[in-house]
Amino acid sequence: MAESLLDKWCGQPWLHATYFLGIVMFNVLIINWGVWDVPQKLMALLAIFLPLHVFEELTWPNGFHFMMNKIIQKSDNPLAYPENRLTDMITNFGAEILFIALTFLTPMLGNKGVIFVIFFGIGETIAHTVFSTLTYRQYKSKGKKTLYSPGLVTAWCLLLETAIYGVYWLIYSKTFVMADLWGLALVAFLIIFMIRLPFIISYKSKSTRFAYSEIGYLEKYESD
Repeated sequence: MAESLLDKWCGQPWLHATYFLGIVMFNVLIINWGVWDVPQKLMALLAIFLPLHVFEELTWPNGFHFMMNKIIQKSDNPLAYPENRLTDMITNFGAEILFIALTFLTPMLGNKGVIFVIFFGIGETIAHTVFSTLTYRQYKSKGKKTLYSPGLVTAWCLLLETAIYGVYWLIYSKTFVMADLWGLALVAFLIIFMIRLPFIISYKSKSTRFAYSEIGYLEKYESD
C-alpha cells in the first residue's frame, strides 16, 4: 500500500523542516540582535534550541520515544504508542511553529513570553532528569553507568540556561507585574493540547500506523 502524504511527512521530512526553521531563526536573531529587546531574544533562542533538543531526542543519539513509551508510559508496544511519529510531529513541529509565532508576538506579550520561556526550560529539565533517573534504574543491571538519556544534555545546557537568564532578566529589569503570569496559560496550552492530548488519543487507539522502527540509544541495553 502506497504511503499517504501524512505518513511520508511524519517520517524524516518534518524533522528536517524543524531543523531548517531552527537555522532560519538563528539567522533572524543575528540580524535583529541589536534591535530586539531581551524578551524577544529569549523567545527566539527557544525557537533555535528546540530543534537541537529534538535532534538529540529523535535523530542522534535518538531513542527518546522508546524510553518514554517503555519506561515512563509502560506501553505494551513501546515503538508504536502512545508516543509515535505522528505525536512527535504534532508536539515538536507544532511547538517550533508556536515558538516562532511567539517570537514575533513578543512585543505585544512582553514578559508573558519570558514566563513561558522560564517554565518551559525548567519544566523540560526537571522532566528529563526524572526520565533519565528512571532509565538508569531500568538498565543499571544491564550495564548502564550514567544518568544520560536522549534530551538530557540540551535540556540542561540550553533550555535551562535560557530559563535562568529569563529569571535574571525579570529580577534585574524590575519590569515584572502579576499580569505576566498569564504566560503560564501558554505553557498549559502546550502541555494539554500539543503533548498530553495526542498521547491520550494515541494510547486509546493503539494504532501501529506511525510506529517507529528503531530503538536508538537504548538498543544496546535492550539487546543484552
